[in-house]
Order: sequence, then structure tokens, then C-alpha cells
Amino acid sequence: MRRRATRRRVIQQGFDARKSANFDGATAKLCRAVQLASASGNEGTAKLLSKVVDVVDAATGTVRLKAKVAEADGTTLETRSTKTVRVRK
Repeated sequence: MRRRATRRRVIQQGFDARKSANFDGATAKLCRAVQLASASGNEGTAKLLSKVVDVVDAATGTVRLKAKVAEADGTTLETRSTKTVRVRK
């Protein structure tokens, strides 16, 4: 559970950095997300990340940001990296 939360946070931070044109920060965060997905065997997240970055080496997390990302791919990954929690009234 802790790894999943860490992976979600890192993906969100990577997207936030990319949106603010901090490409070095985005690469570092998404690199870490690829590492975490690879280490946990989460193929679904790894597949979604590969639509946003070119994965050179998943084990070490070596990636390159893709110059153009379909908005739907980015939105899908960003949406799946968040957690919805029911709030009691």
C-alpha cells in the first residue's frame, strides 16, 4: 500500500512539473515512477507511463520525456494515479 501511495505521489509531482515546464523535475519524478512500477511488477502503470516517457531502462528508471503526449494519455495516467476516498458526514 505504501509503494502505491508513493508511486501515485511521484506521478502527480511529475505531471505538475511538466505542466509548469520544469522538464528536468518531470523527468526525475517520472523516472522514479517507472522504477517503482517496474519493481512492483505493476504492468498497467508501466504501460501508461510508456505513453508519456520513452523508457530506456525500467529497472534503473532511465527515461526520456516524450515531446508530444496525447492529452488523453496524460489525463488517463494522471487520473489513475489519484486515489478517491469517501468522506464521512
